[in-house]
Amino acid sequence: MRFLGPHACEEAVARGELHSLWVAPAAFGRVAKLISEARSAGVVIHREPMESLDRRAQGQRHQGVLGEGGPFAYAAFEDVVEAVRAKGKAALLLALDGVTDPHNLGAILRSAAAAAVDGVILPERRSAAVNETVVRASAGTAGRVPVCRVVNLGRALDDLKEAGAWIYGLAAGEGSRDYLEEAFDRATVLVMGAEGEGLHLKIRERCDGLLHIHMPGGIESLNVSAAAAVTLFRVLARRGGGSREVSS
Repeated sequence: MRFLGPHACEEAVARGELHSLWVAPAAFGRVAKLISEARSAGVVIHREPMESLDRRAQGQRHQGVLGEGGPFAYAAFEDVVEAVRAKGKAALLLALDGVTDPHNLGAILRSAAAAAVDGVILPERRSAAVNETVVRASAGTAGRVPVCRVVNLGRALDDLKEAGAWIYGLAAGEGSRDYLEEAFDRATVLVMGAEGEGLHLKIRERCDGLLHIHMPGGIESLNVSAAAAVTLFRVLARRGGGSREVSS
């Protein structure tokens, strides 16, 4: 996987995922700390002109810094389920149903990292995979949160229910309630669907509750990444801010 830009490369070094680093001479002064940390981690460092990095980046913006490493390391779904059991009422997860745009996925993972969620669950089909575009859209933070891929999202939600989680689907329309009214005082999985298509019927049927975001401005819906951010931080606010603790 390629890591484009200093932020993505810094995150990759911190996770031990960076194997090689290319830096344009003009960027050396700006990324001295990155170069030092990469060298300490045994990363092979190359000094190359900006034109060479442009070719390696294939037209994508890199700010004079480009790295290469192994494929994205997905978490095991079993570890995410165990996090629910271990954290109890404080557990918070995201499940994405049909989010295929890598820029949306990257933005969602950035919000998930900021909210310190315990895991993000993606179906293997009808979903963007974590690639360099996703990593860049997440400002390099994609690896801060456990991300797992599952063959059957519905079955995964069933397993999370058995572990004690309450499944909330974000869906406008009949049967949904304003997300501001929810206490989120239990282990929570937020399921977000793709724009336009929304939640698939079999996923919707597995939800313990359906929520919507009231929009007095008359807009029909938010971008899925914006909706994920708004809802995640509403959960944190209801739980007392950044502590992520839920009272018994």
